[in-house]
Amino acid sequence: MRALLTILRRAERPISLLLDLASVGLLAALVVIIFQEVVMRYVFNRPGKWSEELAIAMLIWFGYLGIAVGYRDDRHLSLTFFSDRLPAAGQKIILVFSDLAVLAFCLLMAWQGVKVAKLDAINTMPATGIAMSWVSAVLTVAGCAMTLEGVIRILARLFPEAPRGAPAAEASE
Repeated sequence: MRALLTILRRAERPISLLLDLASVGLLAALVVIIFQEVVMRYVFNRPGKWSEELAIAMLIWFGYLGIAVGYRDDRHLSLTFFSDRLPAAGQKIILVFSDLAVLAFCLLMAWQGVKVAKLDAINTMPATGIAMSWVSAVLTVAGCAMTLEGVIRILARLFPEAPRGAPAAEASE
């Protein structure tokens, strides 16, 4: 299982980097597009037809990718009032159960995201002509990224690694 965990962690690195780069890129593009729209609307009195639509689609992507990044970095709110009072074994059980519940939700989100994207394939945004399936595809992307993270968390909790600097079992013989 530790070998599987190592493989999954290696697979997660480029995905994690891609999530970070996409999030930063989307935020930068959002700032530029919204600034451009404000200038066009209030300075030149000529609002763009495409910028609001594109900004909304990008904001949806940014939000869901942000959820995936927050989950990866363990930045989401958690209530630990009761679990903190349990012994270590009880805390581990609660954390694994919580991880399994989140994993189930992420799998459902990814699966339903595919279904929604298929339904949205026939719809396009009026100003840009972009298929709505590109917008709803973020459900699958974020769901898959969080599923990978959830599996890694569960395996890491069930099969903890030796502490850094600890001698290997073979070296002690």
